[in-house]
Amino acid sequence: MEIFGSISKGFNVATKSMGLVIALFVFNLLGSIASLPFATVAPGATVSPGLTAGALIFSILFILISIFIQGGTLGLVRDVIKEGKMKLASLAQYGMKYYLRLLGLGVLIVLIIAVVALVAGLLIAITAPLNNPVITTIAVIIAIAITIAIGLLFFIPFTLAPYAIVCDEVGVVDSLKKALDTARKPFVRVFMLLALIILLVIIALIVGFVIGFVVGLITAFVPAALGRSIMMVVTSAINGYLGVVITASFMAFYLSVGKKEAVVAKKVF
Repeated sequence: MEIFGSISKGFNVATKSMGLVIALFVFNLLGSIASLPFATVAPGATVSPGLTAGALIFSILFILISIFIQGGTLGLVRDVIKEGKMKLASLAQYGMKYYLRLLGLGVLIVLIIAVVALVAGLLIAITAPLNNPVITTIAVIIAIAITIAIGLLFFIPFTLAPYAIVCDEVGVVDSLKKALDTARKPFVRVFMLLALIILLVIIALIVGFVIGFVVGLITAFVPAALGRSIMMVVTSAINGYLGVVITASFMAFYLSVGKKEAVVAKKVF
């Protein structure tokens, strides 16, 4: 399946899975409402330690719950693409089933990113005391080049790891290996995957801008509090729908590539 075919499949799945879209909409809306106490601090006002601690705890809890929702969403989208149907009641089941693996995957990827950032930072920091602009510039260029290379070789392919966990029922480490094999054999798939990511980001930005502009015009004629409420509801709805679109697009891409590999392997043997 081509890149545009994957995106088309994503919209098709989202349109047919309004139950899941509504579930994500409710989750996003509840998250937005719960975050209001931490988002209404007046500009220039002193933030109390208690509020900071509360915001940190809320962020951690939201991330942990989001992983549960992610697992459920991935499982349901897989069912729709592979079987043509899904049971919304299975959301919680899939969320629990894949929770620890998705959590472990997220932690491992964050650690890898931290190591890469540390190495790049050290490379620049080592040359900084020399007070030589040429050497420092070269070090920065090398650090950027290394970051780009690692991004293409590892981080772009790693975006397929969650789909490997759900579609192939593998563990954290094996999901990373499967993602690397799927995206880099042949290597041109890395650029296909990058193009898919860029196109989905552009689509999300365009949709968000257009709907945000329209809603902004409408809310300009209502009280500020009501306007914020309308914007919060609309934003939650957009994120719910696009969340399914993006998940389904990547899932379609991953399954399509896997199907091609299976056909090639069958011809070889």
